[in-house]
Amino acid sequence: MTADNPTPESEVAYADAMAELESILGALENDTIDIDVLASKVERASQLIVLCRDRISAAKVQVEEVVATLDSEPADAEA
Repeated sequence: MTADNPTPESEVAYADAMAELESILGALENDTIDIDVLASKVERASQLIVLCRDRISAAKVQVEEVVATLDSEPADAEA
C-alpha cells in the first residue's frame, strides 16, 4: 500500500513493521519529514510499536507452551 494508506496492522509482517519503524525513525532523525505529515507518521509508528509488542508477546506465549509440553513429556519418550 502507499504511504498515505498503509497496510492494515493485521497484514503487516513483523519484519516489515520493523523496517517501516526504522524508516520513520530515520526520517525523524534526519529532519527529512514534512511537518505536515509528522503527526501521522508518529501515529503510525505508535501503531507499529503496538503491533510488534503484540507479536513478541504472542511468540513468547507460544514458545512457553511448547517448552511446557516438552517438560511434561515422560523421560522414556526421549529414548
